Amino acid sequence: MKKKIYSFMLLCSFTLVAQNNVNYDGIFLGSYIPQQLESVPAYAQSMLANKLNQIITKNDIGQGGYDAQFIITPNIIVLSKDIVPTAPPSVALNLEVTLYVGDGISGTLFTSESIQVKGVGTNENKAYMAAINQIKPKNQALQNLVSRSKDRIIEYYNKNCSVIINRADALAAQNKYDEALVALAGIPEVSTCFNSVKTKIGPMYVKAINIGCKRKLNEAKSIWAANQDLSAANEAGSILALIEPEATCFPEVRSLYQDIAQRIKAKELLDRDWEYKLKELDVERSSIQAARDVGVAYGLNQQPIYNIRGWY
Repeated sequence: MKKKIYSFMLLCSFTLVAQNNVNYDGIFLGSYIPQQLESVPAYAQSMLANKLNQIITKNDIGQGGYDAQFIITPNIIVLSKDIVPTAPPSVALNLEVTLYVGDGISGTLFTSESIQVKGVGTNENKAYMAAINQIKPKNQALQNLVSRSKDRIIEYYNKNCSVIINRADALAAQNKYDEALVALAGIPEVSTCFNSVKTKIGPMYVKAINIGCKRKLNEAKSIWAANQDLSAANEAGSILALIEPEATCFPEVRSLYQDIAQRIKAKELLDRDWEYKLKELDVERSSIQAARDVGVAYGLNQQPIYNIRGWY
């Protein structure tokens, strides 16, 4: 149950925004609820995760997902807990909430900020939720936290540019183009490193989607060939719907899609249009955004183990 809650808390969404005329395109921060907070009720944890996502998006930074390298993570200390003699009795909590931002993969803490919030409820869960609801994303201290975080993330990419490029090249040499693309497309445009990689991203994107297209197409073909029923059609369709239309094998994808759609209709397996649709070419999408979209899809299948040891 806890794993499901944690997965729910780490929703993935890419939002590119700007602040104070400074271009922060490509800077992303993921929210992470650590298992150390298991003493906090599950519903309160869910509300806290939503608050973290609001702090990210409402302070002009992109919200990362499952594979986010840089994370914002909380710790809660109960400063006081009192039973209020009302009818019925209520629980009053005074909490110190500290938010930490850093590199969750390497375990490097960048910055932190603490605020105090209070909440009263008819039980401890409701008291926690009332207190967490007092966390305001536009709180000046939290705005400063995010601002400092942006600067540290940019500094990271500027200092580690050659390391990132070498890692991407090594991954590409192993035909791990998705991983290589994630490494390159994750570099924010505002960093000095971006100029060194922007010419690499387009060709890497093409290789990644072409290999991905062949792999997914063969997988869909095998599923459909093994058992041509509605279940197989839906399973194959869910795979075909993930393939990028710029890929060289997309005409074959379209052909298989049409064959499946016609066969399930001819066999009267479905009394309505097939629910699966292929991706459509988006001519307005830049190569950088397209590459980042592939990174999002790849990241959905990754669940890194974050290292926040020593942060608090």
